[in-house]
Amino acid sequence: MRIAIKEWRLLLRNPHGLAVLFLMPAIFVLVMSFTLKNTLIAKIELPATGWVLEDTGTVAAQWVREWIARQGGQRFSSREELQAALKARRVDAGVVVRAPLLGPDGRPRSEQLEMWLGNLVQPAAAARLRAELSFSLLQVQMKMAAAQAGPFASVLLGSAGSGDLLSSQAAPPVRYLYEIESGRPMTAVQQSVPAWLIFGMFFVVIPIAGVLIQERNDGTLVRLATLQVPMQAVLGGKLVAFMLLNWVQLAFMLLVGRWVVPALGGDALNLGVSVPWFMLMVVATSAAAVGLALLIAAHTATFDHAAALGGGLNVVLAAIAGVMVPRMLMPPGLQKISEWSPMGWALDGMQSVFLGNPTAAHVLPRAALLLGFSALCLVLSWWGMNRREN
Repeated sequence: MRIAIKEWRLLLRNPHGLAVLFLMPAIFVLVMSFTLKNTLIAKIELPATGWVLEDTGTVAAQWVREWIARQGGQRFSSREELQAALKARRVDAGVVVRAPLLGPDGRPRSEQLEMWLGNLVQPAAAARLRAELSFSLLQVQMKMAAAQAGPFASVLLGSAGSGDLLSSQAAPPVRYLYEIESGRPMTAVQQSVPAWLIFGMFFVVIPIAGVLIQERNDGTLVRLATLQVPMQAVLGGKLVAFMLLNWVQLAFMLLVGRWVVPALGGDALNLGVSVPWFMLMVVATSAAAVGLALLIAAHTATFDHAAALGGGLNVVLAAIAGVMVPRMLMPPGLQKISEWSPMGWALDGMQSVFLGNPTAAHVLPRAALLLGFSALCLVLSWWGMNRREN
């Protein structure tokens, strides 16, 4: 019993360990509970949808007008405008009504619709939109059949088979924005690898904590201070060294996605990305990851504390950012929060690179936020290490 009491006293003297033991799991439970809130809800809202009407016929125009009045939506004058709106996330999905919507038999055809999806649209919402489009076209067919039947519409519709009055409706074809921009099919690997690249890069906290705390304990930092080596030079050297380590780690993970995954039966990661934008995001993400790791290492006393705190914090940040569960499955409020986390900035930038044609408007703001976050972490690390040494 006395040994058990001793262990409890030791635990009470370890606030970092208690925080990891109680606070981190509690935060993780809260985040994951809200993240998965929408996955089991029976009622799925339709995504914000843009429309391009290429058929000038009255049937198509009336159908689109009635849909927007009933379900909501936004009209665009061209495919290019709809694509730009999807890229800017002003809409989550798009429908292009090609000409002619009506077939030779005078009935609407679902194959004349193109359903475009943003790269982050919720799958259940996309599935509902696809089903609603098919059902809506079926209703148009029924109205047209009833109009042709005249006063005997109810009798004919009640007695005739569906093949007599209604043509079969297949679901409209679906294309993701990534497929439209790159001409390549969307795969689970292409969607998930950027998220796990970022998650792995932020785990650089463990080797950094080991090195920095060992140098503090064996007097290396004191000797460097005696030699009048400024602390900012020490931090700068560590930043460069561990950023290079991050890049080696990144190259290894890309090789796994490109060759190991297809060798095991999965889809290969497509590396046909814009190299300048990719390198900018790699540098910015790596700087943020190393900066956060230095901040944690500078303000913890032992390697165990740093590893536990860093690992737990990374898991929580990953859950918030959309690494654990895709952001498309999160409720709107949590999606907004995830956009203001360092991993969220990195994820947005990396997905712009891997899932389409990145532009300065999409990549530069995220890279700037990551570099600013890194600078803030370095300043706080410098302050913490100076205070500890003094």
